[in-house]
Amino acid sequence: MHIRELEEELTSLKKRMTERDARFDYAMEATNDGLWDWDLRTNKMYFSRSFLRMLGYDYQDLPGDLRTFRRYFLHPEDLDALEKQYQSAIDSHEYSVTSQYRLLHKEGHSIWVQTKSKFFEADETGRAWRCVGMNTDVTEYIRRHDELLSAKAQADKANRIKSEFLARINHEIRTPMNAIIGIGYLLKDTRLDEQQLSYLQSLHVAADSLLQMMNQLLDFSKIESGSVILENSHFDIFQLFEKMSRLFESSALHRKVNIHLNVDKNVPQFLRGDASRLSQILNHFVGNCFQHGNTDEVFIAVKKINLSEKNICLEFRIEDSGSGIAPEINQQIQDKINLQKDWSPKDQSTGLYICNHLIQLMQGSLAISSQQGHGTQVIFSVNLEPSRLGERFVLEKIRNLDCLRVLVIDDNHIARTIIATTARSLHLQTDECDDAQIAWQKIYAADAKNQPYHFLLVDYRMPNMDGLELTGLIKKSHLIKHRPLVCLISAMQQDEICQTSDNSQLIDAYLSKPISESRLYETISHAITQHPELELLSRSPEPSCNIFSELEQFHVLIAEDNLVNQQVLKGILRKKNIRHQIANNGREAVDILSTSQEPFDAILMDLEMPELNGIEATQAIRSGQKQANIPIIAVTAQAMRGDRDTCLSAGMDGYLCKPVNPELLYQTLFDIVSSKNRASDNAKTHQ
Repeated sequence: MHIRELEEELTSLKKRMTERDARFDYAMEATNDGLWDWDLRTNKMYFSRSFLRMLGYDYQDLPGDLRTFRRYFLHPEDLDALEKQYQSAIDSHEYSVTSQYRLLHKEGHSIWVQTKSKFFEADETGRAWRCVGMNTDVTEYIRRHDELLSAKAQADKANRIKSEFLARINHEIRTPMNAIIGIGYLLKDTRLDEQQLSYLQSLHVAADSLLQMMNQLLDFSKIESGSVILENSHFDIFQLFEKMSRLFESSALHRKVNIHLNVDKNVPQFLRGDASRLSQILNHFVGNCFQHGNTDEVFIAVKKINLSEKNICLEFRIEDSGSGIAPEINQQIQDKINLQKDWSPKDQSTGLYICNHLIQLMQGSLAISSQQGHGTQVIFSVNLEPSRLGERFVLEKIRNLDCLRVLVIDDNHIARTIIATTARSLHLQTDECDDAQIAWQKIYAADAKNQPYHFLLVDYRMPNMDGLELTGLIKKSHLIKHRPLVCLISAMQQDEICQTSDNSQLIDAYLSKPISESRLYETISHAITQHPELELLSRSPEPSCNIFSELEQFHVLIAEDNLVNQQVLKGILRKKNIRHQIANNGREAVDILSTSQEPFDAILMDLEMPELNGIEATQAIRSGQKQANIPIIAVTAQAMRGDRDTCLSAGMDGYLCKPVNPELLYQTLFDIVSSKNRASDNAKTHQ
């Protein structure tokens, strides 16, 4: 009985083992992975059917040992590395090994496998004598990974080529643009009639517009690579708005437009920051109002929203009363601004993306609100710095306008209020009128009381009687003893107005919208100089000292190989009586500096020159004995990421981008040379 039970138990055990083996075989047949079992004492190896099937072999084709694995299965190029890995694991008594290598298929091609293996049957020293592993075919994964790496490499190469191309085209465009803008700047000081001056101003605005378009061309790729670098230079905010106005006046698409500007009295006229980028943001939003808002009028308000001495936060509000934005589109815009995603270079809102990014770089914020049929409002803020040029340029002017009476005539209430507020900020005695006929009556009555108006600020386009008709009525009337001077205000260009009526010859001055405080002051001041009776009404104290008297003492070396650019720089320096000498390349600049008997105060150094480029010439000067510490300012058409850092790290003291802004050149020369002189004086004091 005992023997029978034992036999039954053995039979049951055998059956269970058979079932287990069958289950294992079925599992291995069902999987694509390959099992192997390696006896480290005998080097015998077991390869599962799935392992052999993976390589195209039948079960009985080859003997199961390590020699078969090395000779037939393993790729020869992976043999040494795999053996070293496993030998190191055995010697170190590691528990498992994960590896990736190639196996050879019977038909000649190779496949990639990833193996996870474990060690068993360790002796008393801890050395294992058996290793079992599972191979997984990862050929497709490796192929896709290689394709991704290749695609990434191609994309990186394409981006590098694109960046090099953009840098080159940027340089090639800026070089002739420097000549165009520079020659235009010099031409402005020659004898020009009013029409020629108007054409020259339009040419200058068009050149600025081209530069901004070129900057926008570079912007998206710069933002993608995080390489947008903001400028930090002095600028006149009113001049910025004037250029913007001229740009839209000159545009064929927006010939009849009105831009109304209202700048709070607390906003400094002179600031420090990136005027070009700020102008780009404003141009985009104002252009959208005209192009998509179905309106011919845009209102811009600027106010200061903080009281910090180190930083100035300005808020800009741009609004129109046009058709507005559909709710669903408005929501999409809000989502993109808030979430900062889903932008694409092909997206029509790419301009908004660029502006939003620039606003964030200026540590500001952007908000857009719109109601369909009720217009759109854009509010954004930017952080700027105070300028050394001061808060208000006009307050430092030489004339006192308190005794002059002005009548503002404009049928548009908002435009009239803004112009009148600007006039009052100059301390002009200002009255307002919304109709040309009523204005005529006020002018006549004031003259009869012997309290005449000295100036009329007249809008060109008004109902019933326009500005030119009112001018003709006043100038030709025998009823008025003291005829006021007429400043015609319009969004149109002067030459266009001159063609509409003979009365245009009677106009004393033209002002383009929007009216800034500085331009209104300059217009009135110029008119005063032409009329002695008005000179008596304004006193002219002695002007205060400025940087230009200091600049007249400077001696500057210009290192530039382009003849036109030489002419531009010479003309700009000559206007302020700055003495200068030309070096046609970097080598010549080094030689002149080392042999000149008279020291130079600064060098304006181009980067791309023959013999020695600007960087090499700077390094040679810094390592020399004579005037090794002379201020060197890069003046270059290169404006890509890293160019400024490259110049400064080479030993330069400043960086100016072509086309050269004359005022910025003067200020940079004064700042850098003065700073170097103060540092030198301090060093001598401490010796």
